[in-house]
Formats: sequence, C-alpha cells, structure tokens
Amino acid sequence: MINFIKGFFTGIFNIIPGLSGSALLIVFNLYEKCLNAISNSFKNPKKSFLFLFPIGLGIILGTYLFSNVIFLILNKWTMEIYIVFTFFILGTIPHLYQESIKNGFNKSYIIPFLITFTLGIIMLFFNTKDLSYSINYDLVSLMKYLSIGIILSFSTIIPGISSTVLLSLVGLYGIYIYSISSFNLFVLIPVLIGFSLTTFFISKLITYLLNKYYGYTYFAILGFVISTIPCLLNITIEFNINLCFSIIIGIFAFIITYYSFKVIK
Repeated sequence: MINFIKGFFTGIFNIIPGLSGSALLIVFNLYEKCLNAISNSFKNPKKSFLFLFPIGLGIILGTYLFSNVIFLILNKWTMEIYIVFTFFILGTIPHLYQESIKNGFNKSYIIPFLITFTLGIIMLFFNTKDLSYSINYDLVSLMKYLSIGIILSFSTIIPGISSTVLLSLVGLYGIYIYSISSFNLFVLIPVLIGFSLTTFFISKLITYLLNKYYGYTYFAILGFVISTIPCLLNITIEFNINLCFSIIIGIFAFIITYYSFKVIK
C-alpha cells in the first residue's frame, strides 16, 4: 500500500510543469529499486511485477486524476503553488547530495553536474503551458503518439528532466494532457507501447552507469534536479498576504520533506 501511495504522488509530480516524478522516486528510495526491477523483468518476471505493479498503478492513477485539475489549480494559485513546490524541492536536495557522495567525492563530479544543470536551465525556460492540440487518426499521427511514450520514458527514468518541458518543446503536451483526461485509447495505447519499450532499454543503461560510475551519474541527476528551482521561481511575485502564507507553508513543506526521509524509506 505504501508503494502505491508513493507512486500516486510520483504521478502527480510527473504532470506538474517543471517537476520530475523520478526525482521524487529517489526521495522515496525507490529509484534504483525500480530500475533493477525493470532491468530484470525478463529474468524475474513475477518478482518484478509484484514490486512494480502498485507503484505503476499509483503513478497512472495520480497522473489521470490530477490531469483534470492541474491547470485549474495552477491558474488560480500559480505563485502560491510554485513557491511551496520550490521549498519541497529544496528539502530533497540534501538527501540527493548524500546519495551522490555515498561512495566518496571526486572533484571531477562537478563536470557532469554543471553540464546537466545548464541543460536543465535551457530547457526549463521554454513555455510549458500551451494546451493546444489536434488529434488525428492516421499512421503519421500514430508515430507521433508513439514518440510521446518515448519522451515520457526519458523524463521518467532520468530524474530532473520534466516531461512537460520536453513534450511542450515538440508541441505534444496538449495532446498528452487531453488524451489522459478524455481517456483516448487511440493515443494512449501507442504512448504506452513507446513508454514500455524505451523504459526497458533506458533503465538498463542507467543501471549500468550507476554500477560503474555511481558518483558521476548521481551528480548529473543532481544537476537536473537543482535546475528545476529557477523554473519554479520564474513567476510573477506579488507581495501580499498570499505570499506570506505560501512561504510559511513552504517552510513546513521543507521541514517535513527534510526530516521524512528515514520514515518513507
């Protein structure tokens, strides 16, 4: 049940512009476990399925339910929501850093960190609120929907990369959100196929990198995660009572996140 709940919140994170669900999986101490389960899905199918099913179900349900209200909430309380999430991300960084230096620290780890941080900053300043879409039922469009699954896979496996950003860059975010809320199977089935196939191979690659180059890989992940903060703060700040309340709530979010790692593990 606890893994289902963690998956549910991961699904919500996945669909919020600028945030990454896989970064939350790291916080929940599920990231490497999920990678190993996916990589070994053919070797130990029953064990992998039993572990991944409640997490996957939670992600799907969280994504579906929240897709119907995401922009209603963000449009009404944009500043407040993004400030609170900024504090939430700040609360995860100490844990991610400790994971990064678990096997020691090397000055050269700064290089992948700077590269991914820069890439994250570049990507995160693109518009992620364009909901325009056009659903077509032809072979070319089918390939386009398959590519949505591929993009979602990359953003799911690589922490800190926001799926909303990548999909917006190629003009597919509106199609993705609409198809989830309307449960359009002509779009969702190829999305699922593209996601499943790509996730298997990418998880193999990330698992290899973590086994061989743990510090470098985690510092690259850390760069992507920290790069989400400027995106969250790239909003119009209004100095009013709502700002005070959002900062107070944000501080509580930071404290809860920071001190909850031992509990949620």
